[in-house]
Amino acid sequence: MRGFFRRPHSVAGRPQAVRPSFRDVRFGLLVAGETVNSIGAWASAIVLWGFAAYRFNASPYAVSLTIVCWAAPPAFLSPLLGVWVDRIGPRKALVAGYVAAAGAALGMAAAGSLPLLDIAAVGYGIARALAGPAANALPPRIVSHDDLLAVNALLGAASSAGAVVGPLAASVALALSGFPAAFILDAASYLVGAAVVLPLPLRPAPLPEQTGWRRELLDGFALVARHRGVQLIVAMSAAVTFTSAAFLVVEPLYARHVLHRPPSQFALFEAASGMGAILAGLAIPRFKARLTGRRVLGASGACYGMAACLFTGTTLVPVAYFGAFTWGVTGAVFGTVTITTLQRAAPVQAHGRIMGVATAIQSWVETIGLPLGGVTLAGLGIRAGALALAGVAILAGLTCLARAELPWRWRRYRKVGHLLWPVRAAAPSRSGPRAHHRRAGRVARAVPLPRSRTSGTGRSRRRYGGKR
Repeated sequence: MRGFFRRPHSVAGRPQAVRPSFRDVRFGLLVAGETVNSIGAWASAIVLWGFAAYRFNASPYAVSLTIVCWAAPPAFLSPLLGVWVDRIGPRKALVAGYVAAAGAALGMAAAGSLPLLDIAAVGYGIARALAGPAANALPPRIVSHDDLLAVNALLGAASSAGAVVGPLAASVALALSGFPAAFILDAASYLVGAAVVLPLPLRPAPLPEQTGWRRELLDGFALVARHRGVQLIVAMSAAVTFTSAAFLVVEPLYARHVLHRPPSQFALFEAASGMGAILAGLAIPRFKARLTGRRVLGASGACYGMAACLFTGTTLVPVAYFGAFTWGVTGAVFGTVTITTLQRAAPVQAHGRIMGVATAIQSWVETIGLPLGGVTLAGLGIRAGALALAGVAILAGLTCLARAELPWRWRRYRKVGHLLWPVRAAAPSRSGPRAHHRRAGRVARAVPLPRSRTSGTGRSRRRYGGKR
């Protein structure tokens, strides 16, 4: 095992950036560790509700309280813990979150009463509130900006593998050793995740200005609220998250009352969706040059809603399988494009706070989407209600597509991303030796420039046409 975590070094002796290739041992270990971590987390989440009901004979109210203890901390604490992520760095924060989650999982395994289980679930939720923003802020610090899409796609495939294998791992653990075994498996998976993250080299980044927790927390909300690009990304993510959460209510009812299938059919649909997400995550790195920008973000969100319509809008089981598979593919594409666009748009020294705010918004939307999904199905029926809930993602995607083109004066962008984070530019001068060239540049996107202006090195196209 000696040299297993050996880091490649450049000529100057500094560690090289991680490459999104399984030939890079560090990246291969990271993907493997995140896969194991995701499997353990899914197994623990599934077992937790049954543990409260079977071991302690908990009432429905008590089980609901345990779920709140597990799910509420990310909704409240992610923005605050995002400040700490920016202060100490995403790698240290992620390792701390994983170790804390492992301790909380062991606490749930050893809980001798329902109150102790709820306390351990609160600790587990706090650890998730720290690990979530840190995990989303880590890729820009270990790879170059050109490799972000590939890294996010492969890590997303690892997470989707956990969604497919996690329930199976939970059932095996329950069959072999009972409820505590699933929590112990989760704790071990978190320690594996911490072990593969710890040796990763970090790229240099500007140090955040420490002005106090309260001021830095408010800065995180201000960064999301004041910039149109980040607002659009967060709004799109919230819309798709709402549809996804509402379909947790739709899927079992659709399989039971529309297709008239046994409960196992619901699990098979989930497996088909997960397989689509895994295959899409593995294929996205091959098309990374084409999967960037606001148009792809809006189109993928709209396609996610259309795939949901295809999934629940039919009475034919083969068509429903194809819809579930397509739903997983579009979900993986949307998730990868969303997080990559947000990472490129936001300043790297504020990634923890921005990711914390985005995580909190998604948690709240998931909480709201579940009851609203049930109310919609009760009022409109299963098939019509499912189409209405899928329409939220479609409408958000079409709105994003409509807002993809910005006025000419907002066409200047930072180098971290050529599609977002616009900076207000002054109007070009109407006088001077090159005024006619500047005026001609205003219509360069609508009307092709003459041959004389685009020949040679292409400097005129870059100057007047902007980045394409």
